[in-house]
Amino acid sequence: MPNYNPASSLAAAVHNALSNDLAIQSQLGQIPRLYDYVPEDPIYPYLTYGALRIVDESGDDSPLTGHTMTLHIWSRYGGRAEVLDILNAVRRVVESGAVSPNDARLVGANVLYMDSFRTSDGRGLHGLIRVSFKTEPVDAALKEVA
Repeated sequence: MPNYNPASSLAAAVHNALSNDLAIQSQLGQIPRLYDYVPEDPIYPYLTYGALRIVDESGDDSPLTGHTMTLHIWSRYGGRAEVLDILNAVRRVVESGAVSPNDARLVGANVLYMDSFRTSDGRGLHGLIRVSFKTEPVDAALKEVA
């Protein structure tokens, strides 16, 4: 498995699942505003990818990777409704099974918590969702079936 990169595979799968979801598209644009790096003058609302922690949780001959991903929602809407709606749409995508890494099998996905609060400049709202994923290499999943 020299080319196996569970973090990269999972990050791409999350991006693809969010990009292709109709509810996300209706809130963040037909080509959703999902950013690793925010453009200089972004259109609100948008989502940014935050920290991604990767932990080897393997056991005896059972490779398993734990991932904790943080996603941020940024809004200039006057109230919390927009941020809460987007957080809920992201939660639904994560829990629906739509996240499907290319070179790994998703063993589990669950939302650890969601939060929303006013930005420090007082002009917007910031939503935060932290998600836990567990993945194993595809070849390990095939061994279980055999």
